[in-house]
Amino acid sequence: MSNNKLLKLPSQRQLVDRLLHLIEFNHPFIFLSGKQGSGRGTLCESLLGALPEKVRVVSLIGSPAMKMADVRQLLLPQVVARPLFNPQDALADSFFRMLEGKSATLLLLIERADELPAELVGELWSLCRHNDTLSVPHQLAIVLSGSDVWCRNQKVLLKGRAMPALELEVAPLSAPEQRIFLYEKAKELKIPAALLPKLKVEEILNAANGHPSIIMQLLEDIMTDRRPKKRQAELPVKKIATVLAVVAAGLLALSYLLPALFNGESKRSALEPAQTTALPIPVSGGDPLTIGGTGSDGRSGGQGSANASGDNPSGVVRDWQPDAKVLPKVVESEPMTTESTNYEGRRVVISDEVVEKLMNQPNVSGALPMVVVDELTGADSQAVSTQVAQAQNRSTQGLLAKPATAPKVESTPVATKPVAKQAVVEPVVAPSPKVALTPAATLNKKPKRHYSIQLMGASNTKAVDKFVAEHALAGNVWVYKTQFRGSPWYVVLQGDYANAAQAKAAIRKLSPALLKGQPWPKSFAQVQKELKQ
Repeated sequence: MSNNKLLKLPSQRQLVDRLLHLIEFNHPFIFLSGKQGSGRGTLCESLLGALPEKVRVVSLIGSPAMKMADVRQLLLPQVVARPLFNPQDALADSFFRMLEGKSATLLLLIERADELPAELVGELWSLCRHNDTLSVPHQLAIVLSGSDVWCRNQKVLLKGRAMPALELEVAPLSAPEQRIFLYEKAKELKIPAALLPKLKVEEILNAANGHPSIIMQLLEDIMTDRRPKKRQAELPVKKIATVLAVVAAGLLALSYLLPALFNGESKRSALEPAQTTALPIPVSGGDPLTIGGTGSDGRSGGQGSANASGDNPSGVVRDWQPDAKVLPKVVESEPMTTESTNYEGRRVVISDEVVEKLMNQPNVSGALPMVVVDELTGADSQAVSTQVAQAQNRSTQGLLAKPATAPKVESTPVATKPVAKQAVVEPVVAPSPKVALTPAATLNKKPKRHYSIQLMGASNTKAVDKFVAEHALAGNVWVYKTQFRGSPWYVVLQGDYANAAQAKAAIRKLSPALLKGQPWPKSFAQVQKELKQ
């Protein structure tokens, strides 16, 4: 506290020195007056930082919501540890009863006393008068901070003491002092010089009119502006729609062109073998279906054959026998077994004995008989060879009738039970617990001169929930909502400190993880102003 920047200002230093002298030697009752924003609270902070260690401080910052019983409950516990008192009793009765037989050096510093009940000044004046009557009086000093009009009215009413009540007015800062105060506070808050051009500095000084608190408030506004909300880039909807339309048109064109190209190539490849196949040489004279020109007489056929052989020495149609029936070609493919499932396009030869057995003894189970299996797998090669030999003899004699259509053998598919896949349990990430907003009434009750620590600010509650969960801050922070550039802005605060120096000391004790977010001290006056936005 001793290195507070206010102590470098001549006017503030003179006031602090005078207060220290009165407190140490004269048991004073002092009214610290000044207009709102003149720096009364900052002067009190400087005074507390310059007090000797032997002086115990009993401090209070007034609020309109406080009643007299509340004031007693807040002041008396600071006098002695574990006090026993009745909040309805007067301050003097409880005070001297608790300090009976003890000598104490106390400073009662009450800021914004003009907002507290009117009977407080009378009870404090009675406390001083009773202390003067003691054989060994306590070293007691009382300082009340309030508006200049209130201080003048209360001072006139206090009588009956050898040393009357004093009034010290906190005058506005001079122009050089204002400039020094502004630049030093901007340095403490780490505000870049680019955000404080000459025109901005002159604007702040003119608006402050010598009041330090207004300068601090304007600097805090600049600090808030340094943390703008990150706006998401707008999606180029028109460009995306155009690209999708072009891609769809291209795919549609390909769907029409590719089949036409493939069909043309397949037709061309199908026509090429037909054009390259050589046609047989036509037979000159007679019926082309007979060897000798007539098919009814065997002799003429023999003569024709001889003539043909003599007329056609090349022998192109020498072995052409139109009366002989051509046997079907043997199917050359992989052997068929009982496990085969595709029988289409294959020629199956089954003996007559097997067909009779199939007709007389139908199979109930649906499986193929062993005889048919042997026929399909080629196990009974002798029966197959006999059938082929008989078919050749019948074809040479012209006795073969039209081949009967072989019955199609259908295989019954074996039903298999589907194997159930083992369910894979994926780890479920627990969502961050939601952090409730602090009621505005709670923050509005805080003394405006007190400070807190702003840990972070975000444009959505999900970021706040994640931040609080990661650093285990649930129940230890205040979260309030304000407006920043027309959009919601959520701020996380921690701690209630009597002055900025205590808040800075608390910042230095934070964990390294929290220090990465660059926390900074923030007055409750600024917080209450943002709550109204």
